[in-house]
Amino acid sequence: MTTIAVAVVLRRGELLVGRRSARAADAAGLDEFPGGKVEPGESPADAAARECLEESGIAVQVGRLLDRATARTATGPLEILFFAAAPLDDHAKPLVPFAWTPLAELVSRRFPAANAGVLAALGQGGS
Repeated sequence: MTTIAVAVVLRRGELLVGRRSARAADAAGLDEFPGGKVEPGESPADAAARECLEESGIAVQVGRLLDRATARTATGPLEILFFAAAPLDDHAKPLVPFAWTPLAELVSRRFPAANAGVLAALGQGGS
């Protein structure tokens, strides 16, 4: 099973959200938080911070584990770890396709099913 670490970056009532390419092998065209595979010898929290910086250009401080989920993809099963994170620079602008999205807009977004638990927690103010 592949472990994926995700940074759920919250800044002043906004979350860092991107949209997957329409040509992506999995979850094409769906919204996502920055994240990716945990490399050998790397902690999941460190992977969440690294992936966030690589994908969005936003450096973050990673906090507590918010949720964990499993999913099946074309490449096999995944364990997904969602971490609370805060930007190190509160005024940093993310790289496309990421943008700061108001929490209230999450209900109108389409995320992969594995995000349901963390989205529910965010809707209840659980970040």
